[in-house]
Amino acid sequence: MRRALTRLTALGLVACSAAIIVQLILAFLISALGLLFLLSALFTATLLIPLLLQTVLHPEIRLSANGIWLRPMLWREQFVPRRALLRCVRHPLIPESETNAALERWLFGKKHRRREGYAVIVARDALPPLYRLLARLANAPDAAAFAISSTTHRNYDQLCAAIAALLACSTD
Repeated sequence: MRRALTRLTALGLVACSAAIIVQLILAFLISALGLLFLLSALFTATLLIPLLLQTVLHPEIRLSANGIWLRPMLWREQFVPRRALLRCVRHPLIPESETNAALERWLFGKKHRRREGYAVIVARDALPPLYRLLARLANAPDAAAFAISSTTHRNYDQLCAAIAALLACSTD
């Protein structure tokens, strides 16, 4: 499933990028509709942002004594040293309202576990610029961040405990 999602996301990124280039070329070639093509290129570029965020939002995580290895959907693996870990905050993209909880119980049944998640805030220079998008959503504009979620990571509770232990060690 992850491989199919990775390929679809990469295809979407390529298609959006190609569309932006074509729209910009058409904006300069066709003077009558140039403004319309320019606005559509800006709109397409805006739609590219969530696709880019999806590629780094919930990376595969491998823990070590010295830090965390992150393997995002498309990009190369990154190492976050323990000293670069700053704090955990609630996941900014997971709603917490009771209306959503009631809807999830109705859709998925009584045994459905409510979605939980955290954004792990790290030093700004520890990760590439794409990770700063999530940090801005988590109200930490001077940092970078990656997210963990109960629906995207196996053994979520153990992962939370291990990251909390790394955070405790990094603040000492």
